[in-house]
Amino acid sequence: METKKPSGDYFDYIDIDAIDNKRAIVTRPKHLKSENAPSRANRKLDEGNVLFSMVRPYLRNIAIVTANLHNCIASTGFYVCRPKSFLNTNYLYYFLLSSHVIASVMPYMKGENSPSIHVENLETVLLPLPPINEQIRIYIRIQKLFNYID
Repeated sequence: METKKPSGDYFDYIDIDAIDNKRAIVTRPKHLKSENAPSRANRKLDEGNVLFSMVRPYLRNIAIVTANLHNCIASTGFYVCRPKSFLNTNYLYYFLLSSHVIASVMPYMKGENSPSIHVENLETVLLPLPPINEQIRIYIRIQKLFNYID
């Protein structure tokens, strides 16, 4: 994962509580003075990255980095997924939200107050990788079903 330290007078920071886990989106990034930056503020973000909280993964604090958030810096509590051209961002996002992924990492959780997993634990989860057109078809279908449920 790429790192980026806060620069300038202020920076926008995404920590775990910036995620609305009911809607799986970033809703509350913090605007902080760089001199007050938490030590965990060093995950570089780009548009289209997917954030996956390694702290209490069962809460599903997962979100896509949208255009308005690409200059933010995220907490080291996140695994920052950077999809390549053969992996659709939305497909990856829905996969990471799945019960399969959460159940796969739960046995690795350690800690009492803030149980968490390690990067390696998430990287062991096998990702089904259909052709890109099929990935797009799958995520569009999921979106339609969620709209219907809503």
